Amino acid sequence: MPRVERKGRANKKRGKKGGKKEEDTQATSITPGEAMDIDAPASNNVATQEGPGGVVFNDQHFQAAHFGEVDEELLGYFKNVEQTLDDPHFETGEDQRLFVENVYSEVDGNEFRLSTNYSCSLILEKLLKVSDSFQLRVFMDKLSGKTVELFAHRFASHVCQTLLTLAADVVEREQLEGVSANETSPAKEGEGELLSMEKLILGVCEDIKPHVGGLISQQFASHDIRILLFVLAGKRIDESGDIKGQLRSKKSTQYKKENNDTFTKSSVRLTPTRKVPDSFKAMFRTLTTELAINMSETEVRTLSVHKVANPVLQLLLEMQENDKEGQKAKNILIDRILWGIVTDIDSTEENRDRDSWFETMVRDPVGSHLLEVIVKCAPDAIYRKIFKTYLKGKLEKFSMHPIANFVIQNLITHVRKSKQLDQMMAELGKSFEKLLKFGKYGVIRSLVDASVRMESSQKAVVDAIATALHITEDAQRKEFVNCCMRMWTYEQWNEASEDEKLDLYKFHLQGSLIVQGIMKMEADVNAIVTNSFLSQRPDTVYRWCFSPAGSRAFESIVASPNVNAKIKKKIMRDLSGKYTALAKDKFGSHILDKCWAAADIDSKEKIAAELVKHEHELASHYIGKSILWTCKIDQYKRRHDDWVEREKGAERKREMFRDILDDTPVDKKRKFA
Repeated sequence: MPRVERKGRANKKRGKKGGKKEEDTQATSITPGEAMDIDAPASNNVATQEGPGGVVFNDQHFQAAHFGEVDEELLGYFKNVEQTLDDPHFETGEDQRLFVENVYSEVDGNEFRLSTNYSCSLILEKLLKVSDSFQLRVFMDKLSGKTVELFAHRFASHVCQTLLTLAADVVEREQLEGVSANETSPAKEGEGELLSMEKLILGVCEDIKPHVGGLISQQFASHDIRILLFVLAGKRIDESGDIKGQLRSKKSTQYKKENNDTFTKSSVRLTPTRKVPDSFKAMFRTLTTELAINMSETEVRTLSVHKVANPVLQLLLEMQENDKEGQKAKNILIDRILWGIVTDIDSTEENRDRDSWFETMVRDPVGSHLLEVIVKCAPDAIYRKIFKTYLKGKLEKFSMHPIANFVIQNLITHVRKSKQLDQMMAELGKSFEKLLKFGKYGVIRSLVDASVRMESSQKAVVDAIATALHITEDAQRKEFVNCCMRMWTYEQWNEASEDEKLDLYKFHLQGSLIVQGIMKMEADVNAIVTNSFLSQRPDTVYRWCFSPAGSRAFESIVASPNVNAKIKKKIMRDLSGKYTALAKDKFGSHILDKCWAAADIDSKEKIAAELVKHEHELASHYIGKSILWTCKIDQYKRRHDDWVEREKGAERKREMFRDILDDTPVDKKRKFA
């Protein structure tokens, strides 16, 4: 009896049952192992999507591939494999390697079925993470030819993403060490030569190239395309620092956290770029050409406000190299996104279509993210055109908008010339009070950071902040640091109760960042912060040391090269007798580090003398022992004269190279708790 069409089951969320019911759609049944029909007539596989402003984009429709069900016996075997991988009891690395090889022998021939099965795809990801280079290449070789189907599959896309992430390490190793002869030999008799990971990845790119325009807007394939761009561009993949969701979706990230699955992390000791072959750079340009040049302007603009495709366009802009070809590709992409702005760079004629499109993008919750990237990486001429034509004179209006204000923040942060910053400050200077009132603190912080970087408009920025906080008289200036740290006006500070004034949770993150920025300014400008800080009672500012926001502000004052040494010495003197408590606190220990770096030999003697009294207590503390090592307390006790000479030598070197090198040590990343 011939098969008949039946209604397809609505897509279910990965790992969750239920959810919103979706309208069933007619789907042609596919026999096991049959791939989806990508090259079907346009009437069958083209979905029309309505975009903002009535723009219509004809997107490819990728139907979920089906390669057959996993039988119960194989499923049970993989459940046991998962238990072993989650709780390994291998005595040697060789035992683990043999175990993984045995698992791959069971996987052989079932790669597609396992990858498209919910439970097995999760186990495959874990298996890939303990596989060696040869096993990864064999597995990727088995998946070749079905890349598009797997990328577009709800479960297989995660397997491909993990595989590509791990493949980046293999490619880098091949570039540094080469591919040995035994690694290219066939795994079994009768099989062809195993390709290098470089060629396998290029094969993946060739598979997706005809469909890349549709894949970047497909909810599952888009993340795989992003990882592929990272690999081709030679950028390290750091999933743990993926705060914008460029690499993994929110659901995938949440699942990994809940199930203690490991993220791919990038070591701080490694460079942010990898060594990749020239063929990767050529392929990156090819994919850019497919998206930026071969697609119509209407399609590119529609993708720019598509929540799934938009991050891909962001990566294409950010990852272009600064050579001639990279600049050309970047300009073409920006030109197509912003309705010919590069083509009309010198034109003074009004373009109503572009004007209305820009107004749409800057307010769009998706398109605004792309606009942020454009103002960040656009050439100076395009940046100037965007600022003068569309944003100058409207900065206050856009700064007050809940979405557009982030574009303004990026515009200010990446300002190109001091003159432009002066114009921005002149326009926004009188709006600080309104920005504070409506909680748009990020715009003010961006102006602070930009004035530090450009060494311009610093006094105007600080004066505008003081005015916005209603601090206009000299007698009020001593409360500047209290008001700024909390983003309160002077009246709010006076009206607050004592408990509210002592509540460290009232510190505002943006207020702390603004104080930190001011402390990077010239001494005559940051004096308002230092004088206000010194006018506080020592026990009050001591409590700051145990607050995430307060400790950062405290550090910035001690570590600032624009603060007088006498002021720093007074601050350290006020902390006398409290260094042991600081050494055992996750925030206070950083302040102690900064004090030690800024202290002269006399101050270091006093700090060390206090720490040595509590050496046993600190040595058994997980934070305190690192402070003992930093201060070389063991040498201080045993060879005091050598310790003094060593510290004096370090001090002389700092003085000698103060004008050449930045004396501020590199901070480890700390999270605000």
